[in-house]
Amino acid sequence: MRIETDHLIIRDFERKDAENLYRIVREKNILRFMPDWAENGDSPQSYYAYIDWHQTQRNSIDLYDNKRYVIELPDTDEMIGMVGMGLEGTLNEVEVAYFMSEHYQRNGYTLEAVNALVNWCFDVSDIKYLILTIDCANVPSCRLAEKCGFELFEKRTPMGHKQPNMESDSYYYYRRYRSK
Repeated sequence: MRIETDHLIIRDFERKDAENLYRIVREKNILRFMPDWAENGDSPQSYYAYIDWHQTQRNSIDLYDNKRYVIELPDTDEMIGMVGMGLEGTLNEVEVAYFMSEHYQRNGYTLEAVNALVNWCFDVSDIKYLILTIDCANVPSCRLAEKCGFELFEKRTPMGHKQPNMESDSYYYYRRYRSK
């Protein structure tokens, strides 16, 4: 998959992205809100199997498959973030996911990438809506969700267990519906 926007390219992962992926997932706020990304790789090369798996899915447009894509600037050909979607298993709904390197935040890149991916998802499928689940402590991500047209549906607090990979015990559940 490849999407070109005004300022970005969203494309499939390649092995050349392993070093940037390794570095970005160890940045302070990625570790804070998405620690599982760093748990699975103790070196850039440890991400090769993950990237290779994504390469086998590169022609699929099934939104229920967990897919992740590189966000890059066109003039550098370098990974600056990630955007993706796939089935969120406990909710059985298609969820959008994203992160951006701290060196490129607050430039509108994540907003542009999320909107481009959401529009692509609606173009290639008949899905009625997409979701975001965001740790209540992740205020910047909540603001981004709303800027992207996701509506806050409810605050959820799972009973009897703490959400994996979440700092707080609750999360916000957002939806963005297909335009009519």
